[in-house]
Amino acid sequence: MGAPKEVLEVRQMARQHIFVINHDPAFLEVIRLLLQDDLYNVTTTNYAPRTWEQIAALQPSLLLIDLSPRSQVGWELLERVRDAAATSGIPIIISSTDPRTLECVRQNPAQYGANAVLDKPFEVDTLLGAIHVLIGQA
Repeated sequence: MGAPKEVLEVRQMARQHIFVINHDPAFLEVIRLLLQDDLYNVTTTNYAPRTWEQIAALQPSLLLIDLSPRSQVGWELLERVRDAAATSGIPIIISSTDPRTLECVRQNPAQYGANAVLDKPFEVDTLLGAIHVLIGQA
């Protein structure tokens, strides 16, 4: 017999919460499943207009943000997260497929609020290692 529903809800509430932002719905689904399998609570979005408000309300343990040189949306969200008192303390992992974007962030991590930077595609173990360093295991 399994644990009572109340116990399961408390366990789920106590999990670390990761908020993932990316334009690719397939990527979001894979990352969501991967992180849930590693026992994290996960919220995903594709840069919807109210993403910052969601982040401020949910206060996740960590943000995983994908940046593209072709779109300013991610950069603007990153700036808003970094500059707002309500969200400035949330650790951020930045990923991108663009080497110039990654080099820019690596040269100025504090400017972008980056606690870790990942080249896409990245290995699952690399992502989980960065998460574990920043917020611990779920």
